[in-house]
Amino acid sequence: MSVRVGTFMSAPVMTVTPNDNLAHVRNMMIKFKIGRLVVVDGGQVVGIVTWTDLIKALLSREKKWAYQPVDEILVKEVMGSSPLMIRISKSVRLAAKAMVRRDISGLPVLDQKDELKGIITKTDIVRAIPQTRSASLPVSKVMVSPVVTATPYHTVYRAASLMAEHGIAHLVIEEGGSPVGIIAKSDLASFAPLVSWNSHPSFIKLKHTRAGAPHPARLYQVPIAADLMTVNMVVTRPDATLMEASQFMLRRGISCLPVVSEEDLLIGMLTKSDLVRAVAKYR
Repeated sequence: MSVRVGTFMSAPVMTVTPNDNLAHVRNMMIKFKIGRLVVVDGGQVVGIVTWTDLIKALLSREKKWAYQPVDEILVKEVMGSSPLMIRISKSVRLAAKAMVRRDISGLPVLDQKDELKGIITKTDIVRAIPQTRSASLPVSKVMVSPVVTATPYHTVYRAASLMAEHGIAHLVIEEGGSPVGIIAKSDLASFAPLVSWNSHPSFIKLKHTRAGAPHPARLYQVPIAADLMTVNMVVTRPDATLMEASQFMLRRGISCLPVVSEEDLLIGMLTKSDLVRAVAKYR
């Protein structure tokens, strides 16, 4: 019997209304460590708002409201409307196929009475991998190769444009053929005012907090990838199984794994999206 959505969905669901503001959305996403919120109006699901929607709102140069403080921008102005939903009794594979087909990361889950019961996300599908046919596949079977990369000395603006150009949520920073860091789409949120203009400001002050210490301000002249990238990264080998890779991602709370050779050279990239595609493809 197929693995069912109801077994792996996340519940209860975090929701907002169309008239909530983006400051509230941001705070909820940070507090609950989630990347999307279901938008409910009058008991009905009317949309979804994601980290991507939030970042697009901050980066937009076309919408007049984009220049307003986030506590003055409403959810209804940025949310994705008419969301695709799925029944609680459907298979996880069907949910994965819907995500791949629509290029989305989550589906609100309804019961037979059309009541919201949960949400199934890419992370939930990754949790289901041990119970799917794709569990024994090697990473090399589904990884993306070649990998879009930048160097530590590329500017943050270049990193942002590469991610937008290739439609990727993670950019590997490599040096000498080996991965040395990763920049995620969410990392760019703190640099949103910078990457949105044609004329870049000459500097930005970032405050870094240390326990028991004041808040020293570091000054960056033209921020580069090295200033923003996560350096404590983990990698995988091409012969690891999808079950091993998925469990490792879940334990570490990460969404991607650079794939390296025995010589530690970058040869591929494995993301949650690749794992979802594998679940969708293999019966």
